[in-house]
Amino acid sequence: MKGFALCMAAVFLMGNTVYAAEKTEIKEKTAIPVHQTVVWDGTETKMPGYNIDGYTYFRLRDVAKMVSAYTADEKSYFDLDYQKETNTISIVTGKGKYMDPAREKVFDVGTEEKKAFLADTTVVVDRLRGLTDKGIGEGYVIDGYNFYKLGRIVGALGMQMNWCKEENVVEIVSLPKWDPNEPVVYRKPVIYLYPEKTMDVSVKLDYAGDLTVTYPTYQDGWQVTAQPDGTLTNHADGLEYSYLFWEGNGQLDVDFSEGFVIKGEDTAAFLQKTLSDMGLTPKEYNDFIVYWLPYMQDNAYNLISFQQENYTQQAKLDIQPAPDSVLRVFMAFRPLEKPVEVTPQKLQPFERNGFTVVEWGGTEVK
Repeated sequence: MKGFALCMAAVFLMGNTVYAAEKTEIKEKTAIPVHQTVVWDGTETKMPGYNIDGYTYFRLRDVAKMVSAYTADEKSYFDLDYQKETNTISIVTGKGKYMDPAREKVFDVGTEEKKAFLADTTVVVDRLRGLTDKGIGEGYVIDGYNFYKLGRIVGALGMQMNWCKEENVVEIVSLPKWDPNEPVVYRKPVIYLYPEKTMDVSVKLDYAGDLTVTYPTYQDGWQVTAQPDGTLTNHADGLEYSYLFWEGNGQLDVDFSEGFVIKGEDTAAFLQKTLSDMGLTPKEYNDFIVYWLPYMQDNAYNLISFQQENYTQQAKLDIQPAPDSVLRVFMAFRPLEKPVEVTPQKLQPFERNGFTVVEWGGTEVK
């Protein structure tokens, strides 16, 4: 173990387990038994599992036991709930230490290879940390038990997993957890208006939190004259603006179950490409990067996730006349000392049609 700290890297393997599910009609795979060394917040253990196609899978209930027994952060503890009607396993946090209802003896995989079949059970995670019924990836049924990748489970719970390939050791580290009851700072949402012809536009923000800064001043909404190039003339003061700006404190159901882990030094290039792919113009994504890069480039890594529906539900816009196309981009990020595994987020491209509204903003979650 003495060399382990020097050879950590993001891991994209391991798995977990639990209740039995029916075998689906697919070609069987070979499951090779393993006893994997897993270090939980400094405590070394051996976990029985199976290697399938180069990835190691574990029973979900065994992971629950290990988390309860060895992780330092009690918020990581989880229970399991199986709904037979929907063939769904729910990972339920906030229930204290896991108590195995079967009180079974220590599980062992033995030494013989087994047949593995793709599971048809869905596994979802509760909403305690902004996780919104996201699955944890495919699992396999072996001898009537479900097995899943460890990284997908601990990542969904906000923990970090590293793998030392040279020593074949996995390390799990509890991360500081995001508290969903803590107010989120909505930083610099800016709103661009692009009508097809010069027109007067009313913009109102339906936001449950407290507005801390607006520019121009928000007076029960903004009343502006918008030009096709995005230039705005504010009716209240007669001055010209490039966009409407606001910041505030409020609640946001931050979802980090999908996203991207990016080195701090690579953040600018990542944002430039990703925001362009999402539909922002060079001017818009340059404005975004100039604002956010000082917060991100010096971090070892950044966990980045675009919140989309979570954001638009909390900060609704009422724009009259109604726009033909609207793009609202809201980034949440968390600085990391080490990389973690996360499901890649799928982002949809945006097509501008007619009167177009574009907004971007973000928040840092520590």
